[in-house]
Amino acid sequence: MALCILTSLTQAARYQELVLHAFTGQSDGWLPNQALIRDAQGNLYGSTAFGGNYTGLCDSGYISGGCGVIFSRTITGNFNVLHTFDFSDGANPTLAAQDADGNLYGSTTGGGNSACQYGGCGVIFKLTPAGDFTVLYNFTGGPDGANPNSLIMDDQGNFYGTTSGSNTGFEEIFELTNSGRLQVLYVFSQPGQGSIPNGLVRDGAGNLYGTTFQGGDYGSGTVFKIDAAGSLTVLYSFMGESDGGFPVAPPVMDQAGNLYGTASQNGYRKGKCHSPDPTQGCGTVFKIDTAGTFSVLFAFREVNGQYPGPLSKDAKGVIYGTTALGGNHCSPGGCGVAFKLNSRNKESVLFDFPGREDGAWPGKLVGDSKRNQYGTSAFGGDMACSHQSGQGCGLIFELIR
Repeated sequence: MALCILTSLTQAARYQELVLHAFTGQSDGWLPNQALIRDAQGNLYGSTAFGGNYTGLCDSGYISGGCGVIFSRTITGNFNVLHTFDFSDGANPTLAAQDADGNLYGSTTGGGNSACQYGGCGVIFKLTPAGDFTVLYNFTGGPDGANPNSLIMDDQGNFYGTTSGSNTGFEEIFELTNSGRLQVLYVFSQPGQGSIPNGLVRDGAGNLYGTTFQGGDYGSGTVFKIDAAGSLTVLYSFMGESDGGFPVAPPVMDQAGNLYGTASQNGYRKGKCHSPDPTQGCGTVFKIDTAGTFSVLFAFREVNGQYPGPLSKDAKGVIYGTTALGGNHCSPGGCGVAFKLNSRNKESVLFDFPGREDGAWPGKLVGDSKRNQYGTSAFGGDMACSHQSGQGCGLIFELIR
């Protein structure tokens, strides 16, 4: 089946949108995951949570709608499926990193060891430029955890990530060394320390930082630090008030060691927000400096975004991000925006997603040297796609200055 590649341009604010690929829900997959990887040549790599293989355990009661794929979109405009998952090697992948040799790494929340309920225990994988696929670690659901939902890699090729389940009943943070040894670094067994970790960032000294969606002193999530000895410190507990609450993405770190992140809800309470609670605010962008001081940099109102997700930071310190909802073009609730936050904490909406063929619910942005931004949207694109009930199977986009 021919792949549908749209090339529509939509003007909004200072940026135009170019749709690089609209997923069809067939062999190319559907529901692309939030983050893309962009190499030095400008090629893009990513993954879809579903699609690809629709046979066997990839179309069962546990995994419905395919096991997902890894894809590339070259600088010359070619879309390629690099690997199709078949459950035995994982299901529902998220691409995480690329090394200097061009090898790709990631994790899957399902597939692999079928001993776990709800579709397997998940794996960590490697894919070479030649197309050779290797499972680096197969989770068992025992003390090592199960269902990894995030992954980062350090300069030595060691991996760090979070799991959402195990036979202990708690989420965990783990390290997988470059020799293949997995070590559990921390178990979230106390509600005050947070629960449902979202992902990690690592500093030069080996400390890990992350957020949790829930838990903490007020139940609205936390920002935490784990030192090289495995000791956890809660840097901030969200109150669910003007400070925001319920972060859904890991923080980013600048060269000085300051942390920046988003809280998906709360913040400016007099705004107009449709979901999940119109009285609770549309979310915030926050900072925790190296002295441990927490501050709200920006509070969203529906017109400039709602439910913010992952951030990125360029070399000049400009913060870029997206919101899943909000903006002006969709009703009710909006289809999301791409935004930037300058050094004076002034937000600019770069693009207001119109929905339908031009996408909705955008993910993390990755920029080039010209400050063009690349990303995926979970919905929109090919509206004939049957897997999203008429909402489209998602797309890859470029925002052009």
